[in-house]
Amino acid sequence: MVLIILAALLSVVAFVVLVRLLWLSGKRRGPSGIVVLAAVVLLAGLAVLTATGRLHWLAALGTAVLPFLRRGVGLIRWIPWLSNLYQARARAKGQGQAHNQARSGTLTPADAREILGLESPNPTANEVIAAHRRLIQKLHPDRGGSNYLAQQLNEAKRVLLEGRKSSD
Repeated sequence: MVLIILAALLSVVAFVVLVRLLWLSGKRRGPSGIVVLAAVVLLAGLAVLTATGRLHWLAALGTAVLPFLRRGVGLIRWIPWLSNLYQARARAKGQGQAHNQARSGTLTPADAREILGLESPNPTANEVIAAHRRLIQKLHPDRGGSNYLAQQLNEAKRVLLEGRKSSD
């Protein structure tokens, strides 16, 4: 029981020391002896509390990472899979902007025919519906496709079918 109380107190002190040194001090410096010592004490205390069942392992992990989070944010760009995730997010933003342009009526009938893969310059309503159905079955978000592609297909179908109604 005394070990658990001691581990908890030392962990709290080490956490406060790390937060003060790493978050509140304005100086950028390499790892000093006190930072290493506080980190070791914090990890040891959290390990004891987790092993005895007094602290959930996720809470221990969060507590161990939190003091270093401010300094570690700059390292994200060096982690390849996070970099790929960031790039995918940026591409998705670009697709969202392209989608907004399509919704604003800038999708031409020629673009719509190209999206649906129709070669005829004046496709019938049945051809448009068949092409849309064939592609949406492959690209629907519920089947692993993207929202953007499904929205583009729907917009292309709408543009071509509205064009048919106005010409009929």
